[in-house]
Amino acid sequence: MNVKRWVCGWIAAGIAAVLVTGAGPALATSDTVQGVLDAGGQRQWISCSGTGSPTIVISAGLGDTHASWGKVTTPLRKLTRVCVYDRPGLGNSPTRQGSSRTDAGQHSRELRALLAKAGERGPFIIVAHSYAGLIARAFAAQSPNEVVGVMLVDAVYPGIHRTFLPSYHGPWHEGGTIISMAASERATAGGPNLGDTPLVVLTAGSSHVTSWADRTWNAQQDRAARLSTNSQHWYATHSSHTIQKDQPSIVLRGARWLLSQARGASSR
Repeated sequence: MNVKRWVCGWIAAGIAAVLVTGAGPALATSDTVQGVLDAGGQRQWISCSGTGSPTIVISAGLGDTHASWGKVTTPLRKLTRVCVYDRPGLGNSPTRQGSSRTDAGQHSRELRALLAKAGERGPFIIVAHSYAGLIARAFAAQSPNEVVGVMLVDAVYPGIHRTFLPSYHGPWHEGGTIISMAASERATAGGPNLGDTPLVVLTAGSSHVTSWADRTWNAQQDRAARLSTNSQHWYATHSSHTIQKDQPSIVLRGARWLLSQARGASSR
């Protein structure tokens, strides 16, 4: 298995039929929403469509957009409602307004504001790739009552800027901004502790590795799986870092498991 020397990823585009602007009213969650919205002090593009609950929200890796989850988004929208978006300065979203410094906690707050502006009321399953794993953790820490499932797709871990390869030590850049990894680590609230919230951790490659970097990465993936007492940790043995492109079936499998867990809990 190749040592992971990158932290980028892609996120799927969805086809939507209704265009909304930042000035428009929030729509009901049965409607299709697509457009650039003003929310949380930023202008961000979002696309939500499909019917069902909970809503799956997909967040891309460092520097990436909604553009490469196409193998996953369409089948997911047959199962439930799905939202994809671009962070400021990426894809269809304008550049960041205000300070050029940001972090996963701020990204999480901006995502929450964006979902609210789009009329998405949850509950949510957060699916996050690479750097966005920190955003998912921060989102769960900030809005625990709205999160009924999490999927971490070969996701980075809090403190990676201190404990992994020198190339990860920073600074981290995205869309013309500088990401504070120290602030991102703090935003994850020491995990967070997800209790029994359903969690899927997907790790690219094999569990049988020899290099220090791969062993360290896999150990952190194991640690991530312990954030919840109701978790699954699966290896995508035929994948590079972008599991959603290389092995979409395992992402869909994880989503189905999360949906069944969340829907089962809501019926009890």
